[in-house]
Amino acid sequence: MSAYKYQYSLLPGLEKTGIYAPMLPVTFINNKFEFSTFALVDSGAVRGLISTVIADELELKWQNIPKSVGFTTSGQFIYHKIPKLTVRVEDYEFVISINVAEGINPFKCILGRNDIFQKAKITFEGYKKEFQIEFRNLN
Repeated sequence: MSAYKYQYSLLPGLEKTGIYAPMLPVTFINNKFEFSTFALVDSGAVRGLISTVIADELELKWQNIPKSVGFTTSGQFIYHKIPKLTVRVEDYEFVISINVAEGINPFKCILGRNDIFQKAKITFEGYKKEFQIEFRNLN
């Protein structure tokens, strides 16, 4: 298994709050299109999501996918489910199902229980403001 350690980072768009969170550098891949960003590793999220800006950069045709309604503690949101999207973290690539959420921060990205947590063991050490990911060998 490959293990990687990361320091918590300030949440994008909320830097003035001083809130640190587990942020992971990721690259999304759709055929010849790639988009690198940082994803919040969120154990409270069922499935990951990306913004429409990221989806557009990847040339995902999310507008052609029927809308669904999702719920969070702060309300509801409209999303479109992308059944297969390749994700690269360091030298590890895997395929996930992800939601394209309308009306969120342009560079927002979250990975949750049904995607990153299915691929790796994740150890959070909040008192150190760091976390470690050990990817499973799926071959």
